Amino acid sequence: MTYIKDLMNVHTLVDEMFFDHQRALLHFEFDKALKLLEMYQATLVRHMQDEELILLPIYADRAQQSGAGAPKLFFDDHEKMSSFVKLFLERIVEIKDQPDIDKAVLQILDREAFYLRLCSHHDKREADFLYPILEEILTDAEKRDIMSHIDLSPEAASIQIRNADDQC
Repeated sequence: MTYIKDLMNVHTLVDEMFFDHQRALLHFEFDKALKLLEMYQATLVRHMQDEELILLPIYADRAQQSGAGAPKLFFDDHEKMSSFVKLFLERIVEIKDQPDIDKAVLQILDREAFYLRLCSHHDKREADFLYPILEEILTDAEKRDIMSHIDLSPEAASIQIRNADDQC
């Protein structure tokens, strides 16, 4: 049987990707940190597009949630998350030119800590509302159809991570 809630596994994958990026940043491996963050961004954007183009329209139309489960909040979170990642990419590109690299790394990690809290809150909202409600309101046939249109497989992203390690 196909389960929409299994898409939460993508969140675990992107969390691991982000952690690998932070580890590289912490060890002053800036090229590797940048490459890992770029792959994180690509994977995250694909996942958010799947949610925005496939899942959230159905959710907005059929679930009629408000408050913490309002569809607009998911879109707003995605926009904020994308903006943060773009900022991190810019900062890492500039980091080698900073007069105090230690301070620059700490500033990025501090901003990333705030970002991770946003992601955690967003993930909880999806786990509490989006995915379980879609599980409930969709038929098995609808779930299979939806999942056939989701273009992100964890295996593909795992291959991306291994390739990045090989390139760095």
